[in-house]
Amino acid sequence: MNNNTIISKETVVLDTPHDINTLKTYSYDELLSMCQKLGIQRESYENILDDDKRKVFFINEILRVNPPVPQNIKPVLLNSELDESTRINKNTYRYVKHVFQDNEYKNTIITDESYKIPLSQRDIHIRDKNYLINSINEEISSLNLDEYKTKEDILKFACGNNKSSGEKYRRASMLNSAVIDHMKGKKFIRPRITHFDVSVY
Repeated sequence: MNNNTIISKETVVLDTPHDINTLKTYSYDELLSMCQKLGIQRESYENILDDDKRKVFFINEILRVNPPVPQNIKPVLLNSELDESTRINKNTYRYVKHVFQDNEYKNTIITDESYKIPLSQRDIHIRDKNYLINSINEEISSLNLDEYKTKEDILKFACGNNKSSGEKYRRASMLNSAVIDHMKGKKFIRPRITHFDVSVY
């Protein structure tokens, strides 16, 4: 079984910082301004008295700090599909590869690839945890947070159900954090909620 499938492949040319030929067309003041924006220290060039030599220094420093190549991009997970019936985890990643010719940037190849790997119990646990967090966030987003300023109010939201103690504490913690953010800049006593508070509610 081939576990790797190329879904799409695209060749593009990305914008890059200025190359040496472009920098040579810039004025002294423009190069100086670029160096200042890049954080190049004044002490490193103030002893160079000749303006032409300074321009050469500016160009070399700009190319050193901000070379004319695209930034490297790590692989990005686009999607993860878990099939418990077949025990397969299908992950789709995006890869970005920069192509160089004669040490100069030519283009970039963007590839989306999917991989099938055996499904683990950890994969299922992470999926269920993410579902739970997203569900609680959606529930909290629909609340009027001005009505949940006390420990009692938060515990009522978190524990007024038949959820597990772990899920109740997560609900309390997430609502408490949302209320704290909501009350920033206002007079407010932050509720302190512990596992014990949840267990005895």
